[in-house]
Amino acid sequence: MADEKSSDKKAVSVADAKVSSSLSERISHLEQKHRIADDTPPQATIPQGGMALAGRVSSELVAGLIVGAGSGWVLDRWLDTSPLMLVVMFFLGAVAGMVNVWRAVSGRGMAAGYADDYETRAKKDSSE
Repeated sequence: MADEKSSDKKAVSVADAKVSSSLSERISHLEQKHRIADDTPPQATIPQGGMALAGRVSSELVAGLIVGAGSGWVLDRWLDTSPLMLVVMFFLGAVAGMVNVWRAVSGRGMAAGYADDYETRAKKDSSE
């Protein structure tokens, strides 16, 4: 009876050792893949065709203007400050549209704090 328990324990420990070594190998393989992937900066896909890029740029600008002017009109109606908020929000919408166009063309996407994150990762990798 005791021999069966000890042989069962040995079999379980051998099986656990095989699973843990297999798991360790898989984890190290995945870490290498992620390390390679982290070397490239995350970028949004830039449309390849000229018409696709023109459509993206124009829609970003128009959307910024419409949202800015629409919110300014709503604020004017609510605060009774007739053209003031419309003009201010129109220009803010134009600026937001231009920032979105710059992000789309430069490939930065909509990632906030992209440059700081990439520089921090580069410094960390070089120190190791």
